[in-house]
Amino acid sequence: MPKRMLFLLKILVVGTFFVPLVVLPSSFIFPFIVPKIIIFRTLVLLMAGIYIMLLASNWSEYKIRFSPVNLFIGLFFVSFLISTFVGEDWYRSFWDNHERMLGLFTITHYIVYYFILTSFVKEWKEWKVLFRMFLGAGMIVMFIGLLQKFDTDLIMNRGPRSASTLGNSIYFSGYGLFLLFIGFLLAVKERVKKHNMWFWFAVVGALFGFLGIFWGGARGALVGLGVGLLVLVAVYMSNLKIRSYTKIRRVLEIVMILGILLVGTMFIYRTSDFVQNIPAVGRLLNTEISSTNTRVMAWGIAVDAWKEKPVFGWGPNNYYYAFNKYYRAEFLQHGWGETWFDNAHSVIMNTLAVQGGFGIFTYLGIYITAITILWRGYKKEYFDIHTLGVGAAFLVAHIVSLATVFDNPTSYLYFFFFLAFLNSQYSNKGKEGGVKDSKEKQSGKISLGLFIATMSVIGLFIYGTNINPARANNHTLTVLKQLSNPNVNILDKYTEASHIPTPHIDDIRNDFSRTITNVAVSYARNNQTEKAEEFLMFALGELEKNRKLHPMDIRVHIAEAQIMMTLGQLTRDVDWFVREESLLEEALVYSPNRQQILYMLSTLKSQFSKFDEAEKLLFRAREGDSAIGETWWRLAILYRQRGDVESSEKVLSEAYEVGVNFTQTDLANIEKLRKIEPNKVLESYGN
Repeated sequence: MPKRMLFLLKILVVGTFFVPLVVLPSSFIFPFIVPKIIIFRTLVLLMAGIYIMLLASNWSEYKIRFSPVNLFIGLFFVSFLISTFVGEDWYRSFWDNHERMLGLFTITHYIVYYFILTSFVKEWKEWKVLFRMFLGAGMIVMFIGLLQKFDTDLIMNRGPRSASTLGNSIYFSGYGLFLLFIGFLLAVKERVKKHNMWFWFAVVGALFGFLGIFWGGARGALVGLGVGLLVLVAVYMSNLKIRSYTKIRRVLEIVMILGILLVGTMFIYRTSDFVQNIPAVGRLLNTEISSTNTRVMAWGIAVDAWKEKPVFGWGPNNYYYAFNKYYRAEFLQHGWGETWFDNAHSVIMNTLAVQGGFGIFTYLGIYITAITILWRGYKKEYFDIHTLGVGAAFLVAHIVSLATVFDNPTSYLYFFFFLAFLNSQYSNKGKEGGVKDSKEKQSGKISLGLFIATMSVIGLFIYGTNINPARANNHTLTVLKQLSNPNVNILDKYTEASHIPTPHIDDIRNDFSRTITNVAVSYARNNQTEKAEEFLMFALGELEKNRKLHPMDIRVHIAEAQIMMTLGQLTRDVDWFVREESLLEEALVYSPNRQQILYMLSTLKSQFSKFDEAEKLLFRAREGDSAIGETWWRLAILYRQRGDVESSEKVLSEAYEVGVNFTQTDLANIEKLRKIEPNKVLESYGN
């Protein structure tokens, strides 16, 4: 029985390697993330059920043992747990949203995955098979990325950079980095090479991974590759015996020198067409890092957030709230799209902000501990030189590649898998075989009652936490697809979908409310006022539920305020504008320097003839960043609205004098303003 259980467990592990291939655009909202997480969590729960029965059959063989890596992964989990419940929004920390789905609940599955793997897979020959299967699954992902170089629209890909089935070119390049290193490890550990199918399989897999880094074009992965290769060469050169490997050392020295010369030459000629057109390389060498770069500013906000909550942080997935509070007006210089960050775009800086000092200590401790056991294992001859070199190189390359991006479902998968391998091999002293046979004979029988009870509980968990959320997501997408069908009562259909139990009901409300609001505006333009009001009132009700669940989420405040403005215009009921004003003032508390709120609120106050209050709000926006042209022409509108044409022209002249660089949109609004009579300004400009 245990042997069958072990075989089934390995089948489930192999199944996780193919999760990155899952993408279902016609079935899910966020089709690159939701189905992957749903399937992965289901596989892990099934693994957990089997593992529990293995423990019951032979506790001493399969129990989780103390080790340095296990300790730090456990501490990281404790950090995540504490930060979740002492942070700003425990619900978001626990569940996250459909776009990422990496809350505490999902992270727990990854950590369970790690502990199961490292506890039952013990021998290198077993790990070698798993590595081959992982490499094979990854090669399929890379091959799809290759096809996207010829068909840029394949699987919803956008632009020349490949994303394959991962939905993001950054994720794709990072995956390629992992495949490169494990392919290399498998190849060099093959004793017979020339006529060995598995050797060439590993070589091809490594090559696909290497090219995938460039097909994805992610700069972070490319930097990680460079640093990782330096680590790999350094390990080989410092540990190969001088007399025995003189030729190899010379080759490595030549390769390192040529690599440095090549990179240096490309940097010197980085502005040439040839260098700029090299995938990833051109982007990397021409990257300008300055204090005005939005990512650098986002890192600065992470530091500000950490200073406020230095120990446990704001809570996982709550960087968004810190960003709102410490938002810098300069972000708008890069466009409205750069004014919303829900992540610091750096695993290191994001962890510092959301999990505090304790979190970043445990996270970095995982890497340091893993590299330490590699070195110790090599000295004790648990690991060979290849495992030491590739292990250290991958871990360094991985954290470097994540220094400017964020983790994703696939990166967590291969990261915890690799850690499980290192810990298992170190704990089992790198033995090649004969570790388990004597103990397997002592395995007891698994009772039918235990089997039924365990699988029943697992089945309930799968249904409640995976199947139901998948159904709710799918039904919501079906409803959204039917919005243009006049024969469907869309509100009733949505109500049915929203009654399917799911922890992501807040995402469903947001998605539906946003979409139905746009439809309502179309109805209003076509003089279908009654239908427009019905839809707007329904959307408002759903958003109010979300605001109660996430009181600091200003996106909900803004969405509600926009609906209230529309309802006020449709019904001519001033009470809607009063409620909008109150809501925007509440939002301003959570994000004091955000221009979008300042602009909306100033326009609203001007409608109530509160010109002094509106002027103060625009002055506040101008003090935040006087280079934003929109603030100046909005001031000009305000002065013109109250009949002060002279001040209106004066403020525009002042803007030109201080060197404000107006955009074409700004200039168009200024030209439009000068053609409008003061008493008609309000009806010509919205929020």
